[in-house]
Order: sequence, then C-alpha cells, then structure tokens
Amino acid sequence: MLSFFCFSVNGQQKTEKPKASLSDDEKWKQISLNINNYKKTKNLKKLYYAYEDAALMGEKKQKNYLDSLLITAKKLNDDKLIGEAYMWLGMNGESMENYPAALDNYINAYSMLLKTNNQLAINKSIIFLARVKLYMGDYDGAYNLLKPALKELKSIENEEAYLYYTYGQLALIETNWYLKRDDNSALVKEGMDFIRKNNLSEYYPYFLATEGVNEYYNKNYRESIRKITSADKLYTDKFQHLTDKLYLAFSYWELGETKQAYSFLQQIDDVYDKTGKIDPKFRSAFEMLIKYYEKTGDRDKELEYVKKLLSIDAKYEKDYKLLFSTMHKEFDNKKLIETKALLENKIKKDKIIYNVSIAIGVILIIFLIFFVYKEIEKRNKYQKLYKEFISIKSNATDLDEELSAEPEENIASIEEATDPSHIHTITDTEDTEDSEAYDLDIDDNDIDINPKLVESILKELETFEKNRGFLKKKVSLESLSLQCGTNTAYLSKIINHYKKQNFKTYLNDLRLNYVMNLWRGSVKSRKYSIQEIASKAGFSNSQSFSKKFQEKFGVSPSFFLKKLNSNKELESDIIAVDNELKND
Repeated sequence: MLSFFCFSVNGQQKTEKPKASLSDDEKWKQISLNINNYKKTKNLKKLYYAYEDAALMGEKKQKNYLDSLLITAKKLNDDKLIGEAYMWLGMNGESMENYPAALDNYINAYSMLLKTNNQLAINKSIIFLARVKLYMGDYDGAYNLLKPALKELKSIENEEAYLYYTYGQLALIETNWYLKRDDNSALVKEGMDFIRKNNLSEYYPYFLATEGVNEYYNKNYRESIRKITSADKLYTDKFQHLTDKLYLAFSYWELGETKQAYSFLQQIDDVYDKTGKIDPKFRSAFEMLIKYYEKTGDRDKELEYVKKLLSIDAKYEKDYKLLFSTMHKEFDNKKLIETKALLENKIKKDKIIYNVSIAIGVILIIFLIFFVYKEIEKRNKYQKLYKEFISIKSNATDLDEELSAEPEENIASIEEATDPSHIHTITDTEDTEDSEAYDLDIDDNDIDINPKLVESILKELETFEKNRGFLKKKVSLESLSLQCGTNTAYLSKIINHYKKQNFKTYLNDLRLNYVMNLWRGSVKSRKYSIQEIASKAGFSNSQSFSKKFQEKFGVSPSFFLKKLNSNKELESDIIAVDNELKND
C-alpha cells in the first residue's frame, strides 16, 4: 500500500510532473532534467519535489532519493517538509520490512510535524507509527496511539483525513484481534458505516475480510471462509493479502480440511522464499506446515520447515525483540531444536532401513531369478532324462519279490529275473553282448600290459557286471583286483583305458544305471524310499547315493522319483516304447 499512501502525503505537488502519457524512460529523462536544473538554479523547494517524483519512480534507488529529499528539506529548514521526508523514509523502511528503521523515522516525523500544529499531518504520522508498533508486536502501544488519532481524524472534514481514518480503523481492528479490548464487530460496523457515508466503497473488501477474521475467532469457520473468499474477489489492488490467506488456512485447518489449508500456507511460504522476509504474525503458518508434514509422514519436509522456522526465529529475535519475547509459540526454540535432532535421527534411520530394504529386495530378486532359472533348468533336465529313461531296453518281468530280500543275498536271483545284457547305461556305451569283442579293442600299443592278461581281466569285469557284483557295499579296487587275478595298478589302468572312467566312477555308474533299470522295470521299486534304494544299489548311505545321482543326471533322485510317481502317463509311455522296440 506504500505507493498509494505516499502519493497522499502531500496534497498538491509543486513541480513540473512528467506527463502520464510518457514512457518510463521519457519520464526519467524529464525528472533527471528537473533535478539538474533545480540544482543549478538552487531552487531547493522545487528540487525537493523533484526528488519526491524520483522516489516514486525509482523503487531500486528509492532510499537514495529519499535521503536527498531529507537533506534538501533540512536545507530549507522547513519543519513540515522535514517531517514529510521522515514520513517517506519511514514508509520506505516499512515496505522493506525494516520495521526498527521505519519506527525511528516515524518518531522523527511526528516530532517535526508536532511543531507545525497541523493536526492532519500529525495524526497521519501517528497512524503510521501505530501501524509499525502493531507489526513489531507492541499491541498496547499501537492501541493507545490509534484510539485518539482516529477520533481526531474523524473530526477533520477532508478527503485525505477520511483516507487515513479508514487506514487507522483497519489497524485498530487488527490490533484488537490480539488485545480483545473492544467488540470487533462494532469496530467493523463503524468502519463499514464510515466508508458508505464518505463514498469509499473501494475499501469495502478490506472490512469484509476483517468480518471474516472475526468469524474465525467466533469459531464460525465456514462463514469465515465465505467472507474472506468474497473479499478476495472484490479487491482492486495488486497486493497479496497474506493475512487473508493466513486466516483461510486457519479456518480450513480447524475444519480438518488440511489439504485446502496447505494450499494457502504454501502461498505464504512462497513469499518468504522469494523475499527472505515475513511478518511475525505469519510465524504460525510455518508451525502449521511442520504439523502438516508430520501428519502426512513426510519427515524430510517436516525437517525442512523446522530448520526454516529456526532461521525465521533467529531473524525475529534480532529485529522484533519485544514481539519475540511475548509471542505465543507452539514450537519454541528449545522444542524446534529437539524436533530437529529427533527428525534428523529418524531420517538417518529411515535411510538405513531404505537402503537395507533395497539391498534385500535386490537379493530377493536375484534369488528369485536364480530359483526360476534353476527350476527351468531342472525341468529341462528332467524332460531329457525322462526320454532317456523310458527308452531303456528292459525285458524285466517282476522284480518285486527279489527286492524284498537283502541285496547281497539275492544278487543271483535278481540276475535270473532280468537279462543282464539289457541293462542300459544312459550316458555311456552299452555293455557288449559278446566277450570276444574285447579282442578287437586290445592293442599292446595302447597300454603296457600283456594283451592276454588284458583280455582275461576284461572278461572278469564282464562277469562282475553280469553277476551284479557292484551291488555289494564292500566292493573295492583291491577286492576286485583279486577277483580278476591281477594287481590294483593293472586293474585301474585297464578300467581307465577301456571304460574311460576311474574305478570309483565306474562302480557308481554301474549302481546308478542299475537303479534306473530297476525303476523302469518295477513299479514296486518306485515306492521305496531313497534310503532303501541306496542300500539295495550298494551305496553306503542315501546322501552318497543322492550326490552321485545328482552329479550324473543333473537332478536329485527324490525329485526324479517324485515326478515319475506323479506322471499318470508313465506306464503307457513305457508300453509304447517297448512295443516299438519289439517291432524293431
């Protein structure tokens, strides 16, 4: 409101004002020309008004022009002009929210104008002085200045007096919000009646907004919102009306409509972000923003506003000592510091939990991908193994009775029930049907052993395989070498060369292929536990059997057996393969 009221300090200007039709650059040229001319001619009075014109035009350099204005007034030794120059400087400080400086200048203005006995000028200065006291929290001081000044202005029949009375009445109403000495409804009505009587309708929305604030204090929150919102639509000035926004936020908050309250609080915060300044009466807006983000669970934003309010309080404590010491604070400095420390600790923990959660999530995803991959791999291996399994050549009739006996006691009976020459090795070459076939493979250049001895040992190994000697649990390289009539070195060398395996792998493969033949030829054998099957196949324990099975076939025996037993088409697949083999 600075420009409007500054314009009204001096009634009629006494210098050549730039024409309104001129551009700003042209106006500046004329004002600069006037200043230079009046300096040269030493026309101090016209120079005074030229500086006044420059102050109104130059917002950035306004303070410089006002300082020159005061210097010129003092040269003129004119109490009224000196008082008005101080008024200008006070309004400049007020617009910059430098209220201590504004207060000093208004006091100087009052002191100078008091010498003139000009009641209008004196009471104008009192109104501005009271307004600054209101901003600075000296409500009693503001109230005590406003009451007599308003009475005096109301008695002056002058448009400028009407204007300042209206301005002072609005200040009195706001002061009374805090002091509650008078009936604010009566004060608002008095102001409304005054502007109607004196045709000051442009001030109607200001008083309507104060009615809305009164409704807030009367806890009529919906009515408060309605009146303040209506006033906001009627303003013709370009001011932000942050007080209205503050009370709209208050009303919505009391109604529990925090999102609507937040929108107005954010507008107040935006002004602070842009200017770095905010009147003390808006401090509660930042307390509400802290509570809003606490309610929404946004700790980062809550901490941001705790820090912001600490920064604002530091400025208030410096510039508004009286107000800061008496101001009601839901979040005082001690609580703000405690809340800041608590939030920082919580945010730190939240970040740790978040990072750990992300890490666990990544690990779980990797595990899930690995698990799915392994399941697909296991399924593919099973499908491949199943095709090989049902393709095993077998003429087994019924192994169930033989399976009921101990393995080492019934090796011979099992041999009679199945044709040993048809036990199929899934991944290796099939057993030869004619022992003389060994003669074709024996070459004294292959290994440094007598060919006849090699042939003899190979025949013994064939007998060992046919008689299921591998089903005995205590079979060793030593015991088998004795059976073959040779030493361990020769036997190991022959197995490595002709079987393409070391002794342990050779023995385990015979046992594993036996199990696969057993499962294919005997339904009953598929009902046995892994431990029972391992024992019957000659393994010392189920763990050893499972490990070797997994290594050879790529799936565990329990998984393979479970899939076989759950496959309803197994028997039909076996019969179909057997029929194909018969036809071949």
